[in-house]
This record gives sequence, structure tokens and C-alpha cells, in this order.
Amino acid sequence: MTHTHLIVKYCGVQVDPQALAWTDAPGPNLASELRDVLIALDSTESRIAQLLTAIDRGLRDVGTVLAAGPADQVPPIDQAGILRARGPHLDALLARRDAQIEHLRSIARLWVTQQSDPASGPPATTAG
Repeated sequence: MTHTHLIVKYCGVQVDPQALAWTDAPGPNLASELRDVLIALDSTESRIAQLLTAIDRGLRDVGTVLAAGPADQVPPIDQAGILRARGPHLDALLARRDAQIEHLRSIARLWVTQQSDPASGPPATTAG
């Protein structure tokens, strides 16, 4: 699956998934590079979402403990620290995501330039 919605989201360019699949050159090429960047970025964003879910769950547990009365059962709190344990991983993933977005923008600019030449193949269009 190509994640062309990420190109629209971060680059403002609409790319037809079939145009992205189109290639007449064997081996690595601009289309395969763009697909690889999209797959990596989608994976990173999925990992960030999973990590945020875990952080949110841990913070809700802290809220439950703070709101609990004397007779209420409370969930255990992560002794390593919710943010201390997961914060550096989140920071690293966010930095990776930023680098991947910059890479995507560079490759998308090359793609649009290449596709504007009618001899190169199907055109990309600007989202609007």
C-alpha cells in the first residue's frame, strides 16, 4: 500500500498511487525511493501513536490514583516514571519523523519536477 495521503499532508502535492507504481526502470528509481520514504514515515507515525497511547494510559492511571478515595482500589504506577521511561523514545521518534518529512519533501519536489516533463510519465498535481 502506498501512503500517498502523506504526500498531500506534508507536501501539498497529489500523487496518483498508480503513477507512483509506474516505472520502466529496473532497480532503485525515484518512484521506489518515494514509496520507501512513505512506508518509513507511516511506520514512524504508527509507532508514535502507539507510544502516545501508552503514555496516555499511564497518565490516566496517575489521575485515577490522585482522585481515588481511601476505600478505592488504585492501579499501580510505573515506578520508572511514565515520561522518563518513554519520553526519550518519543523524542527520538519525533526527530526521526521530522527527518523523514524533510526527505519526503525533497523527493516529492524531484517527483513533481520529473513528472512535469511529459516524456517522464503520468503527472502529479498540486493539492488544492
